Amino acid sequence: MPTISVDQALIGRLMAKHGYQHDTEYLADNLPLLGTDIDKCDAETLDIEIFPNRPDLLSGETLSRAIRNFIHHAPATPNLDVKKGELELIVDSELKQIRPVILGAVVRGVNSGSSKMESDAFIKSLMDHQEKLHFALGRGRKRASIGVHDLAKIKPPFLVKAVTSDTHFTPLSMNDEMSIKQILLEHPKGIDYAHLLDGFEKYPVIVDAESRILSFPPIINGDHTTVTADTTDFFIDVTGWDYRSCEACLIIFVTANPLELCEKRHKRYQLI
Repeated sequence: MPTISVDQALIGRLMAKHGYQHDTEYLADNLPLLGTDIDKCDAETLDIEIFPNRPDLLSGETLSRAIRNFIHHAPATPNLDVKKGELELIVDSELKQIRPVILGAVVRGVNSGSSKMESDAFIKSLMDHQEKLHFALGRGRKRASIGVHDLAKIKPPFLVKAVTSDTHFTPLSMNDEMSIKQILLEHPKGIDYAHLLDGFEKYPVIVDAESRILSFPPIINGDHTTVTADTTDFFIDVTGWDYRSCEACLIIFVTANPLELCEKRHKRYQLI
């Protein structure tokens, strides 16, 4: 079972935002009723094991929402401002044999925090949640993998296509371009997940209208799409082999962190 570690300060801040008090002793007594095992619950940290049937609890933000609804009997708020997206995500027919499920969404108007500390915590939480979903629903990125991008740095429409191993781009956290082959052999994420693409002669990439590679799923994003504290509009791609896993990842991810930490009146969701 995956284990998450959540700062009690985050839970307290989210409880207070919605008008509820945060009592760690009360939480420790009642949280197991939600179907979880507590490893640690003190004034600073909550370490908790999440059962496989609750992938919706894999971040501090989604867990806080469940605490309010289940423990504090807060009313459910399932209605979101969702509309059909105007952006195009064009998928080449070759992807059917390489990575057949391609989904996307846009979340606009996100305010990641009023201070650098809050913004940094938001981005860390976003990335941690992404990796937990890769483990729990994505089965190590095989069934589903998630890409998170700064929409302002890329230009739609987006094309998902197959390319050869000599295709070059600058991967996340790198300064220089690398070929697909080099990434699979030398980049830390390539080394970890190259086995998911064993036997393929071509590889999936997502490019924008200016032919810049923004994602090489399920391995690594392009460096130029990196999310920062200034990012307000997000493009999310989810790709894989299992439609149900991909759909669940997309819905849980795009309605989790931004929904809790940001001003609701500013957000707009678009499903592509």
